[in-house]
Amino acid sequence: MPAGSMARRDGNSYGFLLAVAAVVFVLCTFVADDLPNGISSWTSFSSKFPDFSHYDNFAQTLSNGQFPTNDKDRRIIVIGDIHGMNASLTALLDKIFYDPQWDTLMHVGDLVTKAPVEDSLAVLSFMESNKILGVRGNNDQEVLEWRAWMDWIVSQPGGREWLREVDEHWSDYEPAAPEKASAAFDSRPFLMKNPHWGSKVPKGWRPLGDHYQVARAMSREHYDYLCSLPLVLYAPAGHVFFVHGGLLAADPSRKSTHRKQPLSHWPSIKKRNDIHAIRKAQELALLSEVPQNQDPWAVQNMRSVRRNGKVTRSSKKGTPFSDLWNEIMDQCSGFYTSNARLESVSRLTGYHESQLAQLPCYPSTVVYGHSAGRGLDVKRWSVGLDTGCSYGRRLSALVLGARSFSSSASDDHTLDLPPEATDRIDAGPFFPGGVEHDTFDFLSDATDPRIKFDHAGEARIASVKCR
Repeated sequence: MPAGSMARRDGNSYGFLLAVAAVVFVLCTFVADDLPNGISSWTSFSSKFPDFSHYDNFAQTLSNGQFPTNDKDRRIIVIGDIHGMNASLTALLDKIFYDPQWDTLMHVGDLVTKAPVEDSLAVLSFMESNKILGVRGNNDQEVLEWRAWMDWIVSQPGGREWLREVDEHWSDYEPAAPEKASAAFDSRPFLMKNPHWGSKVPKGWRPLGDHYQVARAMSREHYDYLCSLPLVLYAPAGHVFFVHGGLLAADPSRKSTHRKQPLSHWPSIKKRNDIHAIRKAQELALLSEVPQNQDPWAVQNMRSVRRNGKVTRSSKKGTPFSDLWNEIMDQCSGFYTSNARLESVSRLTGYHESQLAQLPCYPSTVVYGHSAGRGLDVKRWSVGLDTGCSYGRRLSALVLGARSFSSSASDDHTLDLPPEATDRIDAGPFFPGGVEHDTFDFLSDATDPRIKFDHAGEARIASVKCR
């Protein structure tokens, strides 16, 4: 092709592109001016979002001072899912004569939502002002992420005004979400479909919902407190983990004796006779070497594990994670023999072998919330504290004292437990859709049942009726 013809062709193409760009500009201007209620198009908005999750504080180890186990005058009180039920929280603390000068108060997350916004804010104010220890629940996470998004929005040019307009007019632009998509982070989230507004909100996020309203109303101090909450609290002094959803004692995709399983071998440490060091090394390995325990979504949402080893938030499908945790911990041979024989260990297929083998480890306990459908779920090495306060059921607390922890266990690993120590104590379900299984409802205002805890200790469950 002659050079002149090629030049003319390039010039024509360039002119055509300029014309198209001009038309697009005019149309965009017309559309922006024609938007109802005067909501701006905010054309400078970027579709790329920063990280709103704040998962940098994933796990925190408690010092002996933060988690006192040997002081007979001090208690450790762990509260289940509160969900903004501030009056019930006050009633429970009054019932157990909570004394902030002597007692260590903790929670397992889901402080907010499912109650009036002002009640959620009151719970946050109490927790924040008293610097209460706890973990971040899945509902707390959603509120935190909404607030982080709001802070990012107002940092953009024109963002503060646009956010105010969203508060006032979003319902005019978005159709009502399906009933099953009422939560902002449902497994099948409601998608924003309006092209002018959806690009400003991450997919699956629904403004003006419960989490949005709490995020919009809470103070900077509330937000900072939620950000400060880890996803896992670990107390080596008591050999206890605190988490909202759950933890796994082994990766279900491998044999329990696989070399990559943290409880399949004694840890390599200098002081081989230091049982406390051995236990701490293995307990820390549970957090670092089981992949599911490093997944933020898993530890905040886990309820069960499917046959394929996948974690699910379903209470109806799969095996409760607490069953899997207890099956592994029941195999730990540390208190019974100093030399576990690995050749006697059989393979566990999905943790469901009837004959449990010995593993070279010491057991630890996990305390969690999130599973209201299972009610109070107490097993030998796990305590589930979500007793459905937001459903009008009860708010429960685990009360630990000096008798809860066996101080002699670190010196004598040949101690044994009576057979009834492994008895399962459950209470629930109390609302439609709850999972049915063997249950025993022993919660009442008149009784505070005692349960086995740690190796040879005991704890108390306290609760109040929620209204």
